[in-house]
Amino acid sequence: MKTRFIYFVICLILVNCKEPQPKLIFNYSDKPMVLNCNNEYTNLLNEALHNFEATLTEHYGNNKTNISSINNAYRDFLKESTINATNYNNIANQHSLDIFEALKNIDGLWITKNNQLSLNYKHEIFSCIGNNISDKDLKTTFNALLSTNSMSIRMLKDLFLTRSHIFNKDKYLATYVALELYYSKLSNVDLTKKEEKPLDTTKDTKDPHAGHNHD
Repeated sequence: MKTRFIYFVICLILVNCKEPQPKLIFNYSDKPMVLNCNNEYTNLLNEALHNFEATLTEHYGNNKTNISSINNAYRDFLKESTINATNYNNIANQHSLDIFEALKNIDGLWITKNNQLSLNYKHEIFSCIGNNISDKDLKTTFNALLSTNSMSIRMLKDLFLTRSHIFNKDKYLATYVALELYYSKLSNVDLTKKEEKPLDTTKDTKDPHAGHNHD
């Protein structure tokens, strides 16, 4: 009886001493809700997408938010990420890592393969994405891959690269890209290894003597 009591006390202490997960701060709550999968994760998915697009705009679109710049940002990111050439230490930020931790708490969204965290395409999120893709050809291909348990970025990348202009309009397809090619790659990101951007030496500098007559 005494042994059971001691065991109970130890278990109680371990439970009470477990650190609670910090609550995610939603930085984009003022942005429009562009996704609706009728589940409890809708707000989180919208936050994840808005943060992803802000990241692309910063690193690939020169912080410009016009349609042309965003389309180019998607194109350049897809070119890099689909051949595993993206330096995620450089483009990720703390908020992205916080969102990733929150996404990891979605029950059933992740599986472990070869000691690596991977997306579980049987999760209802991907059914929602597949049902709402606007591009007919991409929708057919996406859902065919889902239904045959053959989902792979290798099967989609050529279509993505030739139609990179549609991601700014199709937020469901953009969400798949965000989950597959961004958030799922953040497990080993170390922000202390972020490289400093080189200084832009192409900008004209003013001559301090310009406009003055020193004769």
